[in-house]
Amino acid sequence: MLKSMTGYGEGLAAAADSMIRVECRSVNHRYLDISIRTPSRYSAVEPLIRTLAQKALGRGRVEIRVSDERGADQAAQVNLDDGLAKAYWKGLHRLEEITGMTSMDPVGFLATRPGIFTAGDTEEDQALLEERVSQALQAALEDLNQTRSAEGGRLAEDLAVKTRELKDLTAAMAARAPLIPEIYRERLLQRAEELLADHRPEWYDDQRLFAETALFADRASIDEEIIRLGAHLRALEETLESDQPVGRQLDFLIQELFREINTIGSKANDLELTQTVVAAKTLLEKIREQVQNIE
Repeated sequence: MLKSMTGYGEGLAAAADSMIRVECRSVNHRYLDISIRTPSRYSAVEPLIRTLAQKALGRGRVEIRVSDERGADQAAQVNLDDGLAKAYWKGLHRLEEITGMTSMDPVGFLATRPGIFTAGDTEEDQALLEERVSQALQAALEDLNQTRSAEGGRLAEDLAVKTRELKDLTAAMAARAPLIPEIYRERLLQRAEELLADHRPEWYDDQRLFAETALFADRASIDEEIIRLGAHLRALEETLESDQPVGRQLDFLIQELFREINTIGSKANDLELTQTVVAAKTLLEKIREQVQNIE
């Protein structure tokens, strides 16, 4: 079944003291464009997030957001840089010796120095982080693909209906085309009678009319275009039933269909055929708009 490039998925990975939530949103894009937003402590896991997303998705602009919902009883880990604290302490004593003054609150002074205290996580949390993020992300990507598949199924049904309508219009063009040379012949004869009356009797000769009509029929023939249209429409129907990412293939087929219909329109010297061409182009434009959302 086809997949849409628009969707949303969410995944959770729970632990005793916190919960990791991953949200994935995707919209149309020509290629796969992944944007990752995580808390700073998850920066090391971003390559893993990108790799898993690339395996699960084909195309689309995808935003992956990771958030950490900590439990109420969990205190953040605060680390003290012992070596840096000792160096500041030594430097503070040296300053007292040089100035002859005593610091009123040396501990308070040290506590405000950059790098003395850093917030972090325990070694055990860091070891589990990659596994838990992966678990939540896998669930979010699966949920995202389910919504994309559901939307893709609806698109496929609508595109199948529009493709059948386009086949009907193609059949109408094919049925109308053989009548046009005879209509042209009648118009030509009528126009000659209006302009020339009895002054140019050779215009009423069947051989001359046949030659003019045959020349017009050759220029206005759309047999080849109709054959190629039919082949492209069959390919379009087959592609809509595929389980693989076919968005780019559908783009190509739509371009080829437009090419053939435009050629028929340029050859059309008949109001009814022109109206059918306009209807076909309008319908094909609707198909193209929807195809832009297919992975």
